[in-house]
Amino acid sequence: MDVLTDDHEREELVRNWWKENWKPIILGIVIALGLLVGYRQWQAYDLKQAQKTAYEMYQIKTQLHLKQGDAEKQASDFIAEHQDIYGSLLALDLAAQQAQSAHYEQALASLDIVEKHGGTLLLGPASLAKAKIQAASGAADEAIKTLEALKDEAYQIEKLEVKGDVLKLQGDKDGAHDAYKQALALCVEKKQPISAILQMKFDNLIKDGEEPAFKQAETLNQEIAKHSGEIRN
Repeated sequence: MDVLTDDHEREELVRNWWKENWKPIILGIVIALGLLVGYRQWQAYDLKQAQKTAYEMYQIKTQLHLKQGDAEKQASDFIAEHQDIYGSLLALDLAAQQAQSAHYEQALASLDIVEKHGGTLLLGPASLAKAKIQAASGAADEAIKTLEALKDEAYQIEKLEVKGDVLKLQGDKDGAHDAYKQALALCVEKKQPISAILQMKFDNLIKDGEEPAFKQAETLNQEIAKHSGEIRN
């Protein structure tokens, strides 16, 4: 475009340009506004659907825990319909119920769904549950392999504890002792409270000269409290 020196010429050029291009500009604005409104409506719809699904899942979870009516069938139907995080969360609960009834194959099938559709968020809990069920069904070696495949640092304490349980079930008390001891050491390292159950498991296998887990827990709790106080100050 040449340099324009006359104001009238500039005004006339702008007027002509607008006359030729106003339709596609207005159309573009309308489309953009439509997409924005549509996206917001979709967000509202999506949120409403998520809330409805979550509430339905919660109701079935409650019925499962209370063992009411045909809760397991309702759970299975929900899981089949929701191959996502909601179905996977419910599948974890269903697997626990099935394992309690010694329906190990069904429980493992439920956990396969969790591993497939639950994403990384549920992979840790699913692996721990799978190892427990494998051990209970007599497949202790498979349980150890399942635990070894779990690399998520967030579940290393639980992994060691379950490993101890499996080894104890196999009759390897020394191996179980060592696994529990490693779990305790990791709690101390991560400044994470030692559960009462882990304390009991270790203290039942404690060896001469070792500090009881409940005393380690007391010391650790004091350190955690002190650290928390320093942060607040």
